[in-house]
Amino acid sequence: MILQDFCLLLQIATGRQTSLSHVLSDEEWKNLYNLAKKQALLGIAFEGVKKLSQGQWPTGDDVLNWTMATEGIKRRNMRTTDVCLRLTKELTKEGFDVCILKGQANHVYYDRLSAEQSLGMLRVCGDVDAWIWPKEKTKHPVRTIIDYCKQKNILVSLCHLHAEVKPVGGVPIEIHFRPSFLNSPWRNRCFQKLFQTAKFENVEIDKCGIVKKLRVDYDLIFQMNHIYRHLLDEGVGMRQVLDFYVLLKEYNKEQNEQTELMNRSEVMKHIQNCGMKRFASALMFVLQDMLDIRNDELLCAASEKHGTFLLNEMMMAGNFGHYDERMKALAVRKGKLSYQLQKAQRRFKRNLRFLTSYPEEVICEPLARVYHFVWRKFGLYRY
Repeated sequence: MILQDFCLLLQIATGRQTSLSHVLSDEEWKNLYNLAKKQALLGIAFEGVKKLSQGQWPTGDDVLNWTMATEGIKRRNMRTTDVCLRLTKELTKEGFDVCILKGQANHVYYDRLSAEQSLGMLRVCGDVDAWIWPKEKTKHPVRTIIDYCKQKNILVSLCHLHAEVKPVGGVPIEIHFRPSFLNSPWRNRCFQKLFQTAKFENVEIDKCGIVKKLRVDYDLIFQMNHIYRHLLDEGVGMRQVLDFYVLLKEYNKEQNEQTELMNRSEVMKHIQNCGMKRFASALMFVLQDMLDIRNDELLCAASEKHGTFLLNEMMMAGNFGHYDERMKALAVRKGKLSYQLQKAQRRFKRNLRFLTSYPEEVICEPLARVYHFVWRKFGLYRY
């Protein structure tokens, strides 16, 4: 029942519904607050609360807690947006093209959801993900980016996907060499080839400045991959699903206005080539079950079997898997094996439950991990 009430609250916030099905008790409101916190949706859920009639409101203490949390989310967003704009300006000046991935770029979709409200500043934000590449053609663009980070003395850590650099104003930053990846080498090849010809658009975020982001059709494929990877890597929560919901709503709106966008069949062809068709059908079910999206707005037919499995995973894991009690049984113990080997072993054990649903990615995960280790260890930055 708590999940049903929470989904209704999100639908009220996004304009799909106008009221809860019943008056909630104090205990039920506390459970709703804790679920919103677990799923990193406190700000959006509180927007739903504010739209309720007075007779359905929670008690004063609950409202105060929600208000304070929401104000904190707004302040964090203002700081993160400022970092986005400063980072874009600095990297552009240094000779790089910059595309902001998800995060603050998603504010555009939240704000366009309704002319009557601006939800972007209520979205719980995390780090800044900037996909960059040299403006001038170079033989080894990844090496150019890494050398730049080292030269500026901002490099903190390095992996095959991105460089983590020193935070700015307390905001973590990841500089991406490529937008994302897949474990399966042949699926990954399709994904990388697609994004070599990605289309972009310049947008204003939070009425503060202009950034470059992926065009909405490419963003659909990228953010589906992002949710898919997090499901298999550490866990995924409702915030990522709500991000995809507002993105899909924007795609449906723009497709009626623009002819240059890929149509559904083209988008799904790329999703299938990247090995994510089954996951797409699961995600469509969750969107229908959680947010009451219409059949004609879906990318493909929804799968109840795989969607129910995905929804259960989201409820158990929470935002990025931070609340997954099952991981405690696979805790890393120092001293037995090397730390990294233990982590890899733990992740593989965790992923065994996905084997029947997504066998290709699960089977290829250890191979991809070995490749990423070799890439980093031996500095294979040309690849």
